[in-house]
Amino acid sequence: MSFIDGNKGESLWLNQLKETHDNIEKAPSKKFYDWDIKAEYKGSEVTYEVKYDSKGYYYADRHKRPVNLYIEFKNTRKGEDSGIKASIAMYYVYILKSLDGVETAYVFNRLELLNHLSESNYKVKGNSSGGDNNAQGWVPPLDSLKTLLRKKVVLS
Repeated sequence: MSFIDGNKGESLWLNQLKETHDNIEKAPSKKFYDWDIKAEYKGSEVTYEVKYDSKGYYYADRHKRPVNLYIEFKNTRKGEDSGIKASIAMYYVYILKSLDGVETAYVFNRLELLNHLSESNYKVKGNSSGGDNNAQGWVPPLDSLKTLLRKKVVLS
């Protein structure tokens, strides 16, 4: 996942929120790890960490395996928490682009997802194949997270 992909995911999710949320705000354009989008929903503030993955279905098809997510948790260059561990967002939104171009958002409570990932034995990988080779992340199959799923939204 690249910076451009991240911006695409945030834009897709922001457009989705316009239908139901008020006072939508993107994170500041500086080093800021708290959340990607903040908004009001039914009078309460909500925050979202948004990830976009255009290769999950591609790799699943290519390797004849289930769709896996890549959920970053550590910056290996700095030796610090990053991704899901550094964020303080309420919700973690993972947007997957299918082979036929359909983009679907999977919405999780960030803390529930983090607790599940921390307590499970999912494979941990670096991000050399799809990123800038400075992170580690869990690689859970999407199907293994179905019980944690709060919402699934087809965006395109």
